[in-house]
Amino acid sequence: MPSIAIIGAGLIGKLLAWQLSRSGMEVSVFERSSEDKPESAAWTAAAMVAPVAEKPLCHPEVFELGMESLTLWPVLLEELYQDVGIRVPYRRRGTLVVAHPSDQAEMDLFKRDMAAPQLPGNSYAVALHDAGLRQKEPALSDEFKQGFWLPDEAQVDNRTLLSALQLAAVSHGAAFYYDCNITRTDGGYSLDVARRESSELQQADIVIDCRGAGARKDADRVIRGVRGETLWVSSPGTEFHRPVRLLHPRYHLYMVPRGNDCYQLGATELESDDCSPVSVRSAMEMLSAFWVLSPGFSEARILSMETNLRPATQDHRPCVTLSSHPNEPKTLFVNGLFRHGFLVAPALLKKIENLLAGEGWMKSVFKLSEQGEGA
Repeated sequence: MPSIAIIGAGLIGKLLAWQLSRSGMEVSVFERSSEDKPESAAWTAAAMVAPVAEKPLCHPEVFELGMESLTLWPVLLEELYQDVGIRVPYRRRGTLVVAHPSDQAEMDLFKRDMAAPQLPGNSYAVALHDAGLRQKEPALSDEFKQGFWLPDEAQVDNRTLLSALQLAAVSHGAAFYYDCNITRTDGGYSLDVARRESSELQQADIVIDCRGAGARKDADRVIRGVRGETLWVSSPGTEFHRPVRLLHPRYHLYMVPRGNDCYQLGATELESDDCSPVSVRSAMEMLSAFWVLSPGFSEARILSMETNLRPATQDHRPCVTLSSHPNEPKTLFVNGLFRHGFLVAPALLKKIENLLAGEGWMKSVFKLSEQGEGA
């Protein structure tokens, strides 16, 4: 069987490592960060699978991939459970979308988007008012008088998932190498230190480059980093059951329950390549929004503040390309997932399968192809 070198151990890198090793491929994964200090955008993400909530903000192709992924995530997670016996929490309780009365114009725009023909009927977006909002989330502030419930949307426990994917891939023979600073050269890829695994990288039959923002200086398609900041808090006694989106003219704000009285709040979206700690301004704006959602959050305790770079293309669509040059291995680039990694990942696996359909040894790799036509 062919040997595969995967560069980048984020969401797509680990999904591919698992699927490929599960099919009998010889897989090696190379990651820049340390194993005990993950740096991928997937680790920092809130991991929402929310295509309807994202619809007003994203490219139509991303929306379609997200709708497909809603049905594919349970398939993937069941296969993962069969492999390693770990149930990755996948909470499909929908998304609540609200706006402060002073931002009524944002709610009017969202209501218009929910009436688009891509959302037939009213099953994807249910309008709610006072009593309906409080029925879904009793802890929500009384200031909110109207909103939408998007019942089909979900959220994945990303950190449990990333750990389980690596365990599953290793159980099928995949090898993971951390602390590897890999750069692209005219002849392919190279490590910055002479280690045994460097030969495995250079001799691979195919290289899959999914470094995210780490490839922004040398990817075939221009990738830029978009700064995102999130906060984690503990708030015993304040109970929310599903992600809440707060419509705002400047930010795409969300609050995600993380279990054990913990909540994640995000996220800023700044056109900056800076991955330094969260700024005072961003922290104050996010905490202010957090308090607005529920008075109970006023006594929440800040657990952590996190910053990362989302890998983005010019049109914010994922970039999946296959290239072959005489002096280097055949190379598959998967990048530009931006803020949509968990939204599109399962459907993107099918897109990758279609791209590699001409490779005879790849035709039977991805079991997800049995679920329907490719993206």
